[in-house]
Amino acid sequence: MLFAPAPEPFPGRHRTFPFRSSRFGLLLVDPFFLWAPIAVDQTFVPEAAPFSGEAVPTGGLQLDVEPRRALVYADGWYVGAVDDFSGYYHHLEIGAGSHIIEIVAPDYEPLLIRAVVSPGRTSTYRGSLNRAPSSY
Repeated sequence: MLFAPAPEPFPGRHRTFPFRSSRFGLLLVDPFFLWAPIAVDQTFVPEAAPFSGEAVPTGGLQLDVEPRRALVYADGWYVGAVDDFSGYYHHLEIGAGSHIIEIVAPDYEPLLIRAVVSPGRTSTYRGSLNRAPSSY
């Protein structure tokens, strides 16, 4: 009498194999559990902004602000810490035009700057954050 192997319950799935763990006992392991398929469902992937093909003129903004650990947001987007944009060759490369720069740090009041960036030029902003009043 010949025994045929049992049909696979879910065709296309990987088979699990038993593994004995000293901590958890007998486990069934699927070696392809984190495997990513080549064809990804594109249903929920957002589309990128259309590329205009034109080069956008950029300029720079150098920040000389204390404390240097403060976080910098340009037009609502996090761009780095103040220390990343201070120094001789360090500046925030940003598109030409008007921008709102927000600098925040714990225990300090936020600093809002309206900066107008000229194409091909680097401007320097010098200032410091004021300490927030302590609440006792």
